[in-house]
This record gives sequence, structure tokens and C-alpha cells, in this order.
Amino acid sequence: MDTCQFTYISPQDYMKRTAIGVEQAWEVLCAKLHREGPELPNATHYYTISPDGPELFAVVQIDDGCFEVYYHDCSTWHKYITAHDIIFDKIPDTRNGCPPRATS
Repeated sequence: MDTCQFTYISPQDYMKRTAIGVEQAWEVLCAKLHREGPELPNATHYYTISPDGPELFAVVQIDDGCFEVYYHDCSTWHKYITAHDIIFDKIPDTRNGCPPRATS
């Protein structure tokens, strides 16, 4: 499964946090998380499996090697201003669907 990880500054406590997500189709995320609204154009969408981060996020490549990260709230996409250290990777696909979200 394709994954994405990024670091951001939490607006609640101003601490660095890291979110990790697995790629999922927008339609799957809408059904799983009861979301409404359009997908983010030209983005790859992720379900968050780490304890920190939004329930879902999306990443858009804006230039060669440059990316923007967005979260979805109240049917609207919002850009993370503090997102950095964006890393793409893979984890084994167990064919059991999306892994559950970790707890802290």
C-alpha cells in the first residue's frame, strides 16, 4: 500500500506532530468517514493510520519534488501551512483492507 508521512505544527499546542496515511480512493474515504464534498483535484488522498493528524488528508504535487498537504473539514479542503518533511513509501498489503488507525 502506498503511504505518505508529513510533519506539521499542531495549532492546539504548537508541538511538532507526524501524520502517516495510506492511499485510499476519495469514494472509499467518504463512505468510511461519512464525508461530503468533492475530492481535491489532482491530489492523492490518504486515510490517517497514525495517532496524530487529521482523519484524512490529500497531497498535491505543485512542482517537481514540491508538494502541498491539505486536510478536509466541514466539506472543505484546507492547506497545511506548516507541513514539511513529506515522505512517500510503501507498506505490505495484507489484503485485509486499510489498516486501523493507531492509538496513542
